[in-house]
Amino acid sequence: MGGEMDNYYFLHTGVFSVNTYIVPIGDAKSGKDVVIFDPAGCALSRDENLLLDFLKRKDYNCRAICLTHAHFDHIMGIAPLKAAFPEAKLYVHQADAAELGNVCGPMNTSILQDFGMMLKVAKVLEEQPAPDQFLKGGEVLFDEWKVIHTPGHSKGSVCYYNEGKGLLVSGDTMFYQSWGRTDMYGGSDAEIKKSLALLKNTVKEGTFVLPGHDCVGFNIEDNR
Repeated sequence: MGGEMDNYYFLHTGVFSVNTYIVPIGDAKSGKDVVIFDPAGCALSRDENLLLDFLKRKDYNCRAICLTHAHFDHIMGIAPLKAAFPEAKLYVHQADAAELGNVCGPMNTSILQDFGMMLKVAKVLEEQPAPDQFLKGGEVLFDEWKVIHTPGHSKGSVCYYNEGKGLLVSGDTMFYQSWGRTDMYGGSDAEIKKSLALLKNTVKEGTFVLPGHDCVGFNIEDNR
């Protein structure tokens, strides 16, 4: 399942139905380069080819893979995407970077043990490559996407804000009239409240929020 809007596409991928976004860089009509946010499709969820088939149909080139955070359900589709597009750069905040690089890092180990999913998922995580670029927050990627560090759901959670397109890719930091859980490894209720306040003071009214799960494309005012 998925959808197509004026300046982005989305697919539901992975074991927990992550919203994976495909956004053209620059001129959406003439350009073929796209950035992929949170590729999650894999053999476990039987959708490992969904994203690649979509890119092939559209004749799109994946220029970059940007992670909102490195929880297991958001990163399990990176390896096949990097294999198909080896020049694509993988971006993640430095605080979540230990979850990538052919390992099942401490955050995901803790979460998978709590969920009783360690044996099923750890092997897939160990196939995921290391990041190419470490984010701190404040960077502007591809001349249009501002990185906003929003800890709380994880220490390395970030949002990507494109003022010109009126889009905020929020990952699991912000949902429709809600926000991501803070009771897992690296989570913090106090931090996510600060992050939500930062977003509401930084992002313009009328901006469409593209969250990591559930309702896609609500106005940021709907979270206030």
